[in-house]
Amino acid sequence: MKDTKFAELDREQLQELNELEDKLGVTLVAYDTSATYNSTSSEMPNS
Repeated sequence: MKDTKFAELDREQLQELNELEDKLGVTLVAYDTSATYNSTSSEMPNS
């Protein structure tokens, strides 16, 4: 995982993330795995 990028979330996704943070009592970070992994990588995200 070299160039990990933060995900760009829309308003609905951000609200869901905030609700999960409140429920779990932790800070969550959303990463954009499509920017991190490519078709030549041996590491592929779980679908």
